[in-house]
Amino acid sequence: MNIFTTFIFMIVIGAVIGAATNHLAIKMLFRPYKPYYLFGKQLPFTPGLIPKRRDEVAKQVGVMVMEHLLTPEGIQKRFETSEAKQEILHTVHRYIDKGASMEITVLSLLEKFGFSQADVKADEWLHQWSDQKLGSLLETYNEQTLFELLPLEVESKITSKIPDAADYILKRGIHYFESDEGKARLGNMIDDFLKERGMLGSMVQMFLGNSSLIDRVHPEIIKFLRNAETKRFLSDLLVQEWDKVKQFSLHELDEKWNVKELIFSVKNQLLSHFSTKLILDKPVGTYVGAVADDLKTHFAPVLIHKGVAAASTALEGLLEKLQFEDIIREQIELFPLEKMEELVVSISSKELKMITFLGGFLGGIIGAIQAVFVVLF
Repeated sequence: MNIFTTFIFMIVIGAVIGAATNHLAIKMLFRPYKPYYLFGKQLPFTPGLIPKRRDEVAKQVGVMVMEHLLTPEGIQKRFETSEAKQEILHTVHRYIDKGASMEITVLSLLEKFGFSQADVKADEWLHQWSDQKLGSLLETYNEQTLFELLPLEVESKITSKIPDAADYILKRGIHYFESDEGKARLGNMIDDFLKERGMLGSMVQMFLGNSSLIDRVHPEIIKFLRNAETKRFLSDLLVQEWDKVKQFSLHELDEKWNVKELIFSVKNQLLSHFSTKLILDKPVGTYVGAVADDLKTHFAPVLIHKGVAAASTALEGLLEKLQFEDIIREQIELFPLEKMEELVVSISSKELKMITFLGGFLGGIIGAIQAVFVVLF
């Protein structure tokens, strides 16, 4: 064998050994996946490095991710950047626009989420809630007088309107007695009055006649009702009675005139003309669209700012509660070794090939050096 052939042969052998050694070392990172035994003894280098140290690798990766990569400080900085807030704001705007264009009614939307007959249930709840609140208020103020319950401006308004009420009553009385019905009733009243007086009444009827008496009494009654003194008398009488009523407690008013029952009756009558179906049977977009501009301009920015601040404050505790470190460790432990090897090789294929080539190159250089020593010595 001549010198040139010796050089080539030893270089090739060294390159093959170096490349094969590096390739084998790379493979031994993952393979074999499980330990092998011979005569009850575990063979060395089985399983591969990563399968053998899988638990430690999973634990260290979890620690590294939580302590150096997924840190509360890093997430807070990301959240608090203007770019992140703008992204969140744009997302909120898209949802607002989507809500403004929704044609489905609120009632149908609630039914989709499992709230059937929401309008009926809402009406029932409203009645129950109003009864409870109204009953609680009446119980609280049961011993207070009407004067204490009424606001001062309301009490003053009612007092100032008493002369007007007296004037109205007298005008309606005059209008009634001037009518044929009123005059006929007045005649009946006179007739009944005379009948109750027995002989005296019969004598008056005999001498004057019923129609003549009505003609004499009727103008006097009208004159009495038109008299200014009558108005003052009625006004003063109403004021006196109002002053008495104001001193009654709510309990006393209820005993005399069933005020509480009247209040509940008025409340029920008012609610009977109102139904939540009128509100719930309209498209969602109607309500969202009406406030969309305000939501975008005022509500969304403030909400996002406060939400980001609150999230940043609670982030560290939240990460601890979520235990991401344990989640990462468990996921790595459960991840198939074949997939892990495939993933690493696909990502680092060029680098791994270069390591193999580097092993061959270094092996070739070592082979060349050995050839020089062989030739010289």
